[in-house]
Order: sequence, then structure tokens, then C-alpha cells
Amino acid sequence: MLIPLEHVLLAVQIVIGMRLIFSLKAWLCRLEDEAASHLGHVDASGKIARSVGLAPMDARSNASVDGSFMGVFDESTSVPLPGPAVEWRTRPVMLRLACGTQQGQQVEFNHPGSVFDVETELFEGKMYFRLRGCAHEPKEYFFGKQRRLSAVVQGRFKQPLVMGECYTGYEFQKPFTNVPAPFLIRAGLHFIRTLAPTLIEDILGERPYFLNPLCQTIQVMHVAEPGQEPNIVEPFPETNAKIGGVFTERKMDRIKRKNYFAQKSNGEKHRFDPGFVYTMEFYEDKFDPAYFDLMIIGLRFNLNRYLGPQPLQIMGKHGSVPHAGDYLFNVEMWHESLIGPWSPERSASFVCL
Repeated sequence: MLIPLEHVLLAVQIVIGMRLIFSLKAWLCRLEDEAASHLGHVDASGKIARSVGLAPMDARSNASVDGSFMGVFDESTSVPLPGPAVEWRTRPVMLRLACGTQQGQQVEFNHPGSVFDVETELFEGKMYFRLRGCAHEPKEYFFGKQRRLSAVVQGRFKQPLVMGECYTGYEFQKPFTNVPAPFLIRAGLHFIRTLAPTLIEDILGERPYFLNPLCQTIQVMHVAEPGQEPNIVEPFPETNAKIGGVFTERKMDRIKRKNYFAQKSNGEKHRFDPGFVYTMEFYEDKFDPAYFDLMIIGLRFNLNRYLGPQPLQIMGKHGSVPHAGDYLFNVEMWHESLIGPWSPERSASFVCL
């Protein structure tokens, strides 16, 4: 009996995650020891007291205890920083359109009225975000589920596009900071590539990126005639027969569809048809948007420590060339912790690195 691919990926993730965690924890311990020896001492509350007259720093963040922000943004980044968080429409998370006719516009999430339009040269439709732990959380949707983020895209392609030429993922303008030892990352990626050969990535470069075929990454996909598409603020089933080919010959659930499009040659057999309405849901259970934490085997990593002042994205694009090509849709996800001090109250069950 074959082991399901998702189970194999989970096992690999656990092994890689433990190696990265041990490396990162050792690095953080060295950093704190060096800071304590050079700048002063670490008091009982976990704060580094500086001996040069500056405000004490919280060892777990880049904010001083008195609330002043001690970090310096790199002005060379091409990602325009959002304004002060007090001016955001939503907090602590802010969504901003990064392409299309309404580029730069802030949009909302969670409540049914937060559905917003998207339009680019290749795609026209609308999107709806659900963020667990944020204002107006749709608790009935998240009840009984591990997922913490859901993004639904619905619309029509303006021209036929080969499915295998459309990608999703993340593209960053600046290198990551505070990363574990490069050899550990390369070793982990070697295992991942053997299981996900379609992944295109550069995690250690000056402009990191992760790209994967769109139709393999979508968690739930619904293809319908105009007028028969689902309501995007309600859950909807996998309905993919109109993709054509093997999908019309036999029933394919979402797992079979994802495995099918894991083969690059299969993606080249199908096209997005402008005559149909495509509804696509992305969801994530290892990223907590409310705190901007990556969660691995019970531990939490604050992403602001590694990303700096640049956002995550929910995006789709035509073409596999990083930082190039035509976007279908692209929404930036910012968090207060990316641009300044943010000190939420966390329960005792939180373990953050």
C-alpha cells in the first residue's frame, strides 16, 4: 500500500523542522549571550539592560520596553512600506492589493461585506479572505478545522492560459535574516525536491522566492458555467470535471487533482477556459496571521524576525520566472510586527522563537 504523499511530506516537515529548530535555538542562545556580555546583563524578566543609556530591549522583539522602535528599515527595498498602523483599515493585519486596476488599495476580511474586486490584464473576478483570530472571525467556518487562513479567488480568465504555466507562491524583494545554517536549509530542500519536483525556489538568495504550480497548490477548486458558480463566502465542494481530459473520464477529488498536477507534463494538457468561472480556495494551517507566526511541531516562529519589513502574498501569476511575468491576482499581507513594535498578550501555551 502506498503512503499518501501528504503523509510523507508531513514526516519530512517534522524531521526538517526539528533540525532547523535546534539550529535556530542554538544561534539565538549564542546571540543573547553575546548581547548580555557586550551590552549589559539579562534581568529576571528576560530583558537585556543596556549599559550605555539606551532604553532596555525585550530579547524577543525589536522594540524597547518604553515602546520606542529601535530597528532601522532598509530604504533600498522596492516594496513600498504601508503607512503607520494607526492609519490601517484593519489591525493587526492589513491586506493591500499589489497589482491590477486598484493597486495599492487596502481591503478588509472576514465579514461577508469584505469581498473585493480584482482585475488584471489576464483575470477578472473577486476575492474573500478569512483570518482566524482577527476581528469578525467567521467562527462557524473555522469550527473543527486546523486551518487559520483561507483565501478564495473567483473569476474568469480573459484569455486561454495553459494551466501548467500558472504558478503561485511567494516572492520577496530582500534576503531573509537570522536564517539557520545554510547547509541545514539545503539539506531540507534536497528532501523536499525529491517529493515536490515542481517546486521552484531560492531561499538563500538576495531576492528569495518559492513558486509552485497553481493547480497543484489550490486546496479546493470549482469550475462551472457562468451563473452556476458558488457563493465565495460559503464553503464549496471540489468540482473539477470541466477541467476536461481525465477529469471528465473519472471522478477526481482534490487530493487526486493535486497529485495529478504535481507532474509538469499533466499541467501542459489543460487550459484555463475564459468561458468558465473558476473558484479557488487556498488555506493554511501552519501560519497564524493574527500573530504572524509560523507553527511547526508545537513551536512558533515570529516571521518578522526573518522577513524584515516585507509582506507575505496570496498571488497567482502566468509564468515561472521569479519576480517577472503577468500576475493574475496578488494581495500583500502586512502585520504590525513587520513595521514597528507590536507586543501582544500571549497565553502560557505559546512557545515563540
